[in-house]
Amino acid sequence: MGNELRPAAVVVTAELMLAVRIEDVVEKQGGQALIAGSADEFLAAMDGHAPVMALVDLATPGDVAAAIARCKLRPHTRQTPIYAFGSHVNVAALQAARRAGADHAWARSKMMEQLAEVVGRHMRPPVRFPAGWDDRLSELARRGLEEFNRGEYFEQHELLEQAWLAEERPIREMYQGILQVGVAFFQIQQGNWPGAVKMFRRGLPRLRGLPDVCQGVNVAKFRRQAEEVHAAISELGPQRMGEFDLGRLPRIEYAE
Repeated sequence: MGNELRPAAVVVTAELMLAVRIEDVVEKQGGQALIAGSADEFLAAMDGHAPVMALVDLATPGDVAAAIARCKLRPHTRQTPIYAFGSHVNVAALQAARRAGADHAWARSKMMEQLAEVVGRHMRPPVRFPAGWDDRLSELARRGLEEFNRGEYFEQHELLEQAWLAEERPIREMYQGILQVGVAFFQIQQGNWPGAVKMFRRGLPRLRGLPDVCQGVNVAKFRRQAEEVHAAISELGPQRMGEFDLGRLPRIEYAE
């Protein structure tokens, strides 16, 4: 994949051979594995990167269930899918993971059987063609993109929200994804790290899996550039957010 930013999976386990095995699957599916060997490292990886999923071994040291619960309570990590797995005889741990909010809590044998399929689904989501994808942009949406490209991120939100409310077809999700990324850019300008990360992690998943070009919008290029910004500020963290170069905020290419 060259220098292209690869989607990340947080892999939480203290078992070396298991970590190597999962990492190999993630890389073969086009992603990168971020290994965390404890509950605390799990939380740090979720904060400091932009993972599209987490795979959590319930035998990992620390209060793993509490870490899962914390991820599901925080706005910027709430929507990241968490797959917890453990011994089939440790029913209590699996139940605790489910109560904590894990999206899935499976026996380890089932997780390993389905690992490649599960990881591939998140690393390379299938392309979907929502009704309206090959139509023209609405006038409201076009005006919203114009404001976006002027760096007027508050105004783009107002216009794209109106476009989203007016559009009944599933393509409306593209409008919502773009406006939420725009709000993330606004939060970067304001120096609000938690707000920026929260909005990235709401908006970017809405753009993943769309055709490269929708309604004349180069979604693929914009998503890739926005993901790079997201990864950069995630790595910088709240204390170093001011180091981010605002000139890196991308414009959106679309058919006039």
